[in-house]
Amino acid sequence: MKTKKLYIVAMTGLVAMFVATSASAFIVNIGGTPLVNEGQVSSVAGAVTTDFNASLVLPAGYVGGGVKNGSISGQWASPPLDTSNYFTVGPSTSTPASVTFGFLASYFGYYGGSPDTYNSISLFNGDALVKTFTGTELAGFAGVPPNGNQSVGRYWNIFSENSGEFFDTVQFTSINNAFETDNHAVLAAAVPEPETYGMMLVGIGMMGFMVRRRKNNEV
Repeated sequence: MKTKKLYIVAMTGLVAMFVATSASAFIVNIGGTPLVNEGQVSSVAGAVTTDFNASLVLPAGYVGGGVKNGSISGQWASPPLDTSNYFTVGPSTSTPASVTFGFLASYFGYYGGSPDTYNSISLFNGDALVKTFTGTELAGFAGVPPNGNQSVGRYWNIFSENSGEFFDTVQFTSINNAFETDNHAVLAAAVPEPETYGMMLVGIGMMGFMVRRRKNNEV
């Protein structure tokens, strides 16, 4: 009986570990580091930033949207205090647009202006949708109304909390003009070592052996 109880307790712990790593929750906060002519950039240590300043050609990994500089009424507008190149998505450019990293990420950040209801961001792992943030939600995180106010500029930080939330693609959608962002930052996810999974499987196998041995002794 004691062995059976130990088995149940151990299995409960393992199930809890699997649930904890597959549950879905994100942390979104606001705040970046001000940079002259760039608005804001990520403050997250180790994050790699794409600033679009090299040219008006889309960087590697990006599909759709466009790189712009300055503002054109009714089409796109520079985020506040950003006089550099930036990324825009909307009917005047192809939408949705996306960036694929080629690795799993646990963090994505961006500087954005004029948040509006018709803007959204979706995170994918391959073809599987992980999470979508609507324009209303994004504006809510920043504590501003989603009314396209062009004087509003914030840096959004999106963190996944566990491996079930890791993503390799970020998709930007806007059903109106436009969704303007800059200084995209990404941080690769810390993927558990194969040894971790190996130890868990060995533990499950040992507990199964203990149960079988106990049953044999009871016969």
